[in-house]
Formats: sequence, structure tokens, C-alpha cells
Amino acid sequence: MEWFYANGGNRMGPISPVTFEGLISDGTVKTDTMVWSATMTDWQTFGQIAAETATCAASGGRYWQRDMVPYEGKFVSAEHKEEFFQRLREGVQQPGTMVYGNFWPRVLAKLIDGIVGWIAAMAINFVLAMLFFGQFIFQPKPNNPLVNGKFWAFQGTAFLLSLCFGLAYYWFFLNRYAATPGKMVLGLKVVRGNGTALSTGRIIGRFFAERLSAMILCIGYIMVAFDAERRGLHDQICDTRVIKSR
Repeated sequence: MEWFYANGGNRMGPISPVTFEGLISDGTVKTDTMVWSATMTDWQTFGQIAAETATCAASGGRYWQRDMVPYEGKFVSAEHKEEFFQRLREGVQQPGTMVYGNFWPRVLAKLIDGIVGWIAAMAINFVLAMLFFGQFIFQPKPNNPLVNGKFWAFQGTAFLLSLCFGLAYYWFFLNRYAATPGKMVLGLKVVRGNGTALSTGRIIGRFFAERLSAMILCIGYIMVAFDAERRGLHDQICDTRVIKSR
């Protein structure tokens, strides 16, 4: 089968199921992207048909589930069924199988992103200190209610701006590249449990779910080391997976 999709008002295609799946994974085809195949009566958004399609465990391509063979939670396209079971007998890893990112690479990726966030937070604090106090200070003067009041206003503003920066940073890179800079350096990306790209709502939800993973003594992150699919608490809440991209 072949797929078509709309990009900037232009009809793109035909493309193979494997190429189509690659466009979904890298975020080119999003939930609001219009798509079409020969078995459809009209163009629809990918979000409308995503649940009716699946990634072939043999080829890694995107097919209609109704035309596939289910096997232990996976789906295999009819044209790759023999290849799939032959690989299974030989113990060879299937192309469509996700390879999950391990605990320590994810820790290092988080550290890299944390350094970026720290630099941004420091820049925000310096600018706000100049605006609130006229100099680079971070502590109120003792027994000065006016300065103390300004200090708490400064702290609250700095917190909100840092949170907004973190969310914008997180959304931009996950929406465009399916990975933050830290994850890109380590060859990781974030996808849905079915291998599709994250929607804006899911990206935002995962951002705040990560705050929960950190708040409970980082137990939500530590869970990655012990889960079969290397899921943290935030991954389980949002049905996401961190997989190896190379």
C-alpha cells in the first residue's frame, strides 16, 4: 500500500509504509496532518486514523490494523508475515521492534538538558535582579521591608519565567525533533507507546508529569532502571517510551 500526506498545502506522495512511519516518528506527520490512502474515501487527519493503524513488527512500516496479523501485542502486515515468523524462529530482532533507552544514557541526557536550563535560569535571574534592584543581587537587605517585598516578587517572577522557559524548550524540541538536545546527543527520542509522535497536549502533560517524578525523591526517574520497557513514572502516566534512534 501507499500513503499520501499534506504539507504546506501541497499533496505529498505516494510514499511507502516505511517512509510514512519515519515521517510520523520524526514529527513531520503530526496528529493534525491530513493523510490519505487508497482504501480511504476522503482525507482525514492522522489523529483520526492513528488508532486504526499500527507499525508492522517485521518491516517497521505503517499499515491498517484490519489488514494485519496480531501476535503477542504486535501487528504484522500480511506481506511480511512469513518474514516475521522466520526471523522469530531464528531469534533475530525485528526491524519494527523498539529498542528502549537505558537508565544511564537517560540520566546523562537529563544532565545535559539540566545544564541548559540552569544557564537559562541564571540569565533570567540576572535580568530580573537588574529590573527589581538595579544591581546583580539575590538576597534582601536585613530589616528592610520594601526590599524584602521586592525579593519575594523577584523570586516568584523568576520561578514563573523559568517554568515557562522550561516548557517552551521541552515543547519545541519534542514537537520538532521528538527529542531534547540532551537526548539527541545520546541518540534517544521520545515516542508514544505505539511508536507515533507526541501531540502538543501529551508533550505538555509529560513535562508536568516529570515534575512529579522529581518531587517524589526522583523515584519516578529511578523506576526506569527496573521497568521492562524502561519507563519512568512520567512515561507510564503519559504512555510514552524513550527509544534509541541510532
